[in-house]
Amino acid sequence: MQEHTLPKILVVDDNPRILELMEAYLFPDYEVLTAHNGQEALDIIKKEDIDLVLIDVMMPDIEGYEICNILKNDSRTQFIPVIIVSALSNRKDRIKGFEAGADEFLTKPVDQLELKTRIRSLLKIKELYEKNESERKLARNYLDIAGVMLTVFDTNGRIQLINKKGCEIIGCKDNYLLGENFIEKLVPERNREMAIQQFDQFIRGETEALESFEAPIIRRDGEEREILWHNSILRGREDEIIGVLCSGEDITDRKRAEEALIKAEDIHEKEIHHRIKNNLQIISSLLDLEASKFTDPEVVKAFEKSRDRVHSIAIANEEIYRSKEMGQVNFRNYVHDIVNYLYHMNEHQTESIDTKIESEDILMSFDNATHLGLILNELIMNSIKYAFPDGKGNIHIFFSQSDDQFTLIVEDDGIGIPVNDISQTDTLGLKLVKELVEQIRGNIHIDVSSGTKYKINFRNLNPPEKDISFEN
Repeated sequence: MQEHTLPKILVVDDNPRILELMEAYLFPDYEVLTAHNGQEALDIIKKEDIDLVLIDVMMPDIEGYEICNILKNDSRTQFIPVIIVSALSNRKDRIKGFEAGADEFLTKPVDQLELKTRIRSLLKIKELYEKNESERKLARNYLDIAGVMLTVFDTNGRIQLINKKGCEIIGCKDNYLLGENFIEKLVPERNREMAIQQFDQFIRGETEALESFEAPIIRRDGEEREILWHNSILRGREDEIIGVLCSGEDITDRKRAEEALIKAEDIHEKEIHHRIKNNLQIISSLLDLEASKFTDPEVVKAFEKSRDRVHSIAIANEEIYRSKEMGQVNFRNYVHDIVNYLYHMNEHQTESIDTKIESEDILMSFDNATHLGLILNELIMNSIKYAFPDGKGNIHIFFSQSDDQFTLIVEDDGIGIPVNDISQTDTLGLKLVKELVEQIRGNIHIDVSSGTKYKINFRNLNPPEKDISFEN
């Protein structure tokens, strides 16, 4: 019905006198159009915005029942009220009219008051329907312009509503999923059992931790998309739970971009560590070249110690480059690499010295690993050079973790050192060890009752208290 205009009523009858009578009954409250047969009526309805139809049953071309049936089976006209006005009055004729879709059945001669009352009633119902339909379309438009997937499930998980964005994400037409079980249709098989449990829990009102989460769905073409879900309970008039409203944001592309960025950063960091390792190896080689220019054993020894220290840092950078975990060093591998390097560089002294390494498979930050690598370098070299006058002995390296506490033990069965308090030592190497232990906020204990045993305890602080320093 158009606003600010009279309701438009089409009267269909093959009797001109009946058409004139109906016009007289309805004027001036309504705009009246007339048709003398069924085909003329259908042509007018196609062209005009008709609000109500009054139609006779008996006509020369198409009877009123058939006209009514045509209108009620066309989505464009199915809600136009139809009143059959006929001389037929028996019960069978009336039933046939209602089965054809008529909204009212009046018998000729028609009482004017009754006719106008029935017309007002049907037009009021039509007006309410059109208003409701308009509001529904407006709400649907709001849903469809939303940038997220919006769905409504009943308490059995069946889809009652899905907006345009949801259909785009899933790759389906508007009504394809209505009435389908969401979990069975869209949730990957590996996740269905958990999804059923969570949905049942949510429907019972146990919404904690389920109001927002990430979970994948399967598109019609089989592709998985990662969705960030936000869920709300829907309640009826008696506060009973009647369903769930879900909004879902497709975060697949964002997560892929984040993963690609992390991967790129990881590759970049690995490349930096690889280049640093190469540069440190060059420095180590330069120290070897410089050492070859001198004959004084003490000078040569100082160069070799510096070379080994530089190389232990290079090994840490190499471990970072090889590691699958960004910024993390596999400490067990790192210990083996340091020991192998030191034994290779001092093979004339280590032929009869056995080393046993016991270390858990622990990932450690680069900074802490570098500190421990330098400490290992000093303690192992002390044992190799000074613990075994006859060149024979054993070195044991043990590393473990308990919660956030770490323990490193380096011991040998050699002749021992003259002090059991590291603060009393005058050697540069042990002073460096003491400084490095302090930098990782650890403590060191020396036991010289049988050989020499260094026990270092510290927490996994990242980063250490300060950068590596070689100051006394």
